[in-house]
Amino acid sequence: DLSFLWHEPDTNLLGLWIPLEDVTIENGCLWFIPGSHKNGLVNGRRLVREPDGNSSTLKMIGEEPEFPHEQYKSVLVNKGDLVLIHGYVVHKSLANKSDKSREVYTFHVCETKRGTSWSELNWIRPANGIDGFPLL
Repeated sequence: DLSFLWHEPDTNLLGLWIPLEDVTIENGCLWFIPGSHKNGLVNGRRLVREPDGNSSTLKMIGEEPEFPHEQYKSVLVNKGDLVLIHGYVVHKSLANKSDKSREVYTFHVCETKRGTSWSELNWIRPANGIDGFPLL
């Protein structure tokens, strides 16, 4: 998820993904490549705002990595489970091909130190007038 929530230095980022209903292959479960978190950000791939900083236009930069589907492992979880997602792990979800929804609650936490900065090009930013995100 560091591709979407970049900060420097790129300290630890952790995604918390909590399904609000059972998640299956048919309704779009998560798929992970085991051990891929050890390789860092793949090809510098990041979602950014246009460089003017005020634009609402988003784009992906860096090369699109390609991984054979056979490398991925599906993760089937039940309503209320917790999936922890390392910031560098390669993961995806496929289309929901069922007649059921796949609603989840997700949020991210990152380790910060004095001198850590949130990229001005990130798609999500603190609200106007707020200097950074709150430290917990």
